Amino acid sequence: MASVKFFTRSKTSTSQIYLRFIVGYRKEFQSKTGIVISMSEWSKEKSLPKQNNPENKQITTQLKNLESHILTSYNSDYAKGILFTKEWLDEKINIFYKRIDEKEDDSIFINYLTNFIDFKESISAYAKSTINKLNNLKDRFAVFQKKKKKNYLIEDISGKVLIDFKNYLIVDCGLMETTATRFIKNLKTVIFDSRNNGKQIHHQIAGFTTGTTNSEHKVFLSFKEIEHIKEITTLNSDWNIAKDWLILGCYLGQRSSDLLRMTKKMIYTKIDADGNSFRFIEVKQQKTGEKVVIPLHDEVEIILKKYNNDFPPTFANNPDSNSTLFNKHIKKVCELAGISEMVKGKVFNEETKKNEIVEAEKCKLVSSHVCRRSFATNFYGNKMFTTPQLMSITGHKTESMFLNYIGRTADDWAMQTAKTFKELSNQKIS
Repeated sequence: MASVKFFTRSKTSTSQIYLRFIVGYRKEFQSKTGIVISMSEWSKEKSLPKQNNPENKQITTQLKNLESHILTSYNSDYAKGILFTKEWLDEKINIFYKRIDEKEDDSIFINYLTNFIDFKESISAYAKSTINKLNNLKDRFAVFQKKKKKNYLIEDISGKVLIDFKNYLIVDCGLMETTATRFIKNLKTVIFDSRNNGKQIHHQIAGFTTGTTNSEHKVFLSFKEIEHIKEITTLNSDWNIAKDWLILGCYLGQRSSDLLRMTKKMIYTKIDADGNSFRFIEVKQQKTGEKVVIPLHDEVEIILKKYNNDFPPTFANNPDSNSTLFNKHIKKVCELAGISEMVKGKVFNEETKKNEIVEAEKCKLVSSHVCRRSFATNFYGNKMFTTPQLMSITGHKTESMFLNYIGRTADDWAMQTAKTFKELSNQKIS
């Protein structure tokens, strides 16, 4: 149990109002509230100002709100095993009155985010791309709160603030809704981290739904389209190499940043208990730092043999240039393969410098990311593979993330299970 009591201790005509915080048996801490009152206006019996004028009533309301704040913080932090000290009490009082060092206090969201980024960089826990996203979040939120003329504390960030920030990203910054949603998800990640480190967060955050980053416009290549790609012939060596990398990607399920740096040195052979030999490739994903092990499909082996048991050459030494050229060439490859179905997808508008959803021939919407999504989508539909098996290759952490990635929902999964039940039932009847 914890309790709060206010008192004065001065023998002069005025006194500072103190707060006594009592935790359990014979454990208490005292701290100044920063409020000064005339001793003649203080009621020792009630341990509050006398209710004889509007100013005293206002102070009383403020003190009762402070008491409620302290006890609410206590209940929250007690469940987390936080150690209660005078420093803890001072921090809670300063938070209540917003008496904070705007440059140092990590109860301010921007300060905590800065420390969060610095820590992750120092231990190399996050990939460079993720650090860049967090820095982008920091820059966007700094401008947002400047517009709001408010320096947000962590506990100030409510569901309404998240909605306002998302609207700011869409309306003022011109971001797509899916991109804005990713900002909100990253922001929530930082807030939850602060809670794990003893910070008070707004009660609305845990139940706040950010929306979905799932777009209805998921461009992928079906097995039939991949067969069409395999059949094309061209004298252009870059297009031939791009064709082979594209086919490899659709059976290896990796981002272009990982796919295009694969070499034969990453391949190894393993023999099972029955003496069967299998080949695998092991890759440490650049974006996540996760290690994935991928069995080599027959289609992969065919292309490796074409290059003397190695991968095709790349288009440039610089990884960014290499990826850019790959993106460019596979559009032409898909065009030659007749991948011309009209679909909706995301393209970058060079004039506006923004992504836009347009309807166009699929070959024009294909990008390097089609490899990983094609692998996930095509093999998800095969009952011989479980979702965890596929996730172990794509690197997705949860099934919901995986289904969102390929544009499927729990209903799709349920339907697939229902069909399996029906097949089993029909087998019993026959």
